[in-house]
Amino acid sequence: MREKSNGSRTTRKSHPTPQGMSSEDQLRPYHAKSGSETADTLAEVLEHAAAKEVAAHKRDAPKRQPKWMLPLGINLGVFAIYLLIAPPQWVVMDPIEGPPPAEQLRSYQVAIFLQAGSVEMYRRENGRLPDRTEDIPKTSPGVEYIRVSADVYQLFADVNGEPLVYTSTEDLNEFLGDALSRLGG
Repeated sequence: MREKSNGSRTTRKSHPTPQGMSSEDQLRPYHAKSGSETADTLAEVLEHAAAKEVAAHKRDAPKRQPKWMLPLGINLGVFAIYLLIAPPQWVVMDPIEGPPPAEQLRSYQVAIFLQAGSVEMYRRENGRLPDRTEDIPKTSPGVEYIRVSADVYQLFADVNGEPLVYTSTEDLNEFLGDALSRLGG
């Protein structure tokens, strides 16, 4: 309801009431319920809480393991202990031996020879030495490049803890020696 004031006289304007609603229901807020409705709602909430508590305390019996699991577990355990105590030949892995030091030296001599060819090709195409290893078009793994001066460079590799160094002022064929012919056999 709304009240409207016209000077000294106040008039009340009422809204149309839906069928079945009293004027008292109109004044009560929408969320307000009667005492019996509140009691019913409270009973439902308490019933739900009790059902949840019963469900929380109720435990399902654990599932039984299949009959084959115990013998399988025992056999696998015995087999694992056997492999640890007395491993058969097919279990033991022998480490792979690397090539002998002389063959490694020859391999790195050939790698340095190939790397020097790439550096010289770069020098012919660009008119200068490369500044770093990444500038060389084809590089050999394990061979490092160092530019010493404008015209001199060094290539080196680590062969079993010993450095193998080639300086561009040396004769490349003399550095290589017979490594190419003796490699692999």
